[in-house]
Amino acid sequence: MNPKISIIVPIFNVEPYIRQCVDSILKQTFTNFELILVNDGSTDNSGDICEQYAKQDRRVIVLHKKNEGQSSARNAGLDIASGDYIGFVDGDDYIHERMYEILYSEAELHRSDMIICELMNVEIGQWCNTKNLDCNYSINHYTNLQALNQLYKPINGRFDTMGNACEGWIFPVIKLYKRYLFNELRFEKGRIYEDEFIIHKLLYNCSKITTISAILYFYVQRPDSTVGSPFTTKKFDKVYALQDRAEFFQDIKQKDLHDKAIKCFFEVLLWYYFSAKSMLSNVDSDLKELRGSVKKNFKSLTKNPYLNWKQKAMLILFKFNPYVFEKIKNVKEKYSSVM
Repeated sequence: MNPKISIIVPIFNVEPYIRQCVDSILKQTFTNFELILVNDGSTDNSGDICEQYAKQDRRVIVLHKKNEGQSSARNAGLDIASGDYIGFVDGDDYIHERMYEILYSEAELHRSDMIICELMNVEIGQWCNTKNLDCNYSINHYTNLQALNQLYKPINGRFDTMGNACEGWIFPVIKLYKRYLFNELRFEKGRIYEDEFIIHKLLYNCSKITTISAILYFYVQRPDSTVGSPFTTKKFDKVYALQDRAEFFQDIKQKDLHDKAIKCFFEVLLWYYFSAKSMLSNVDSDLKELRGSVKKNFKSLTKNPYLNWKQKAMLILFKFNPYVFEKIKNVKEKYSSVM
């Protein structure tokens, strides 16, 4: 009999955390699942620990592969998953003992294609009681387009360019997905912010998305995580993910979503562009590629209703004379610092 849920865990050098993670999954009150541990070329003892679990519990499947990143590891798990639903957990995090019981039962009850819970950030070494649960959680339902608009949820009435208000919609680990959503989709290999590249496509393919306000996932804050790691040009992947999203909305003829997406793309691009200028060296070719992205989307940006005339004027200057643009920006920042 096929399992109801396939839980996929990418594993890469997480020896200090892996037992806490896997134990929290194997102790789930919902038991009809397979646990796919994908050892992505770990150089510590993570792979051996995975094999120990496979010997102890028949639900555990271990894949060993060369190191190609988290996207590749998740994809490898998806390729062999046999459950009706898919869940993801990161190898350094842990989950509430009722996480999959609640997500599965709510998904079945409401016939949802995707169901989303909430997470709590925890420090390394911090253990939260995974038995406590506020059962008075709220439940909300969304169509695909309603959910996509949640990616641009405002903060204090202002447009949330950096997406801080919609992180719960982005994170793959706090969701349970109908397996069919991945029939023709995979995480983009070799990218960081791989969740940003895929979430709009997954949401669009859903008929119903359900959110519940219960905290069921505990997200361990490691300094070497993608968010906490030093700034490099690899983080430009965020810009290209937002560009991909804008192009996707254009392809499906959702103009308002496209306008919101292209505004976010442009403002995040500028933030990363000037961060790279001030913090990195030998990045001229990378910056040129970013400027090329602006040129490619220039017409859409100049007609964007979410950009005011000052932003559009700066856009034109950035495209045609980035050197002058940078000078003006530096003068404005210097002046602002003494006000």
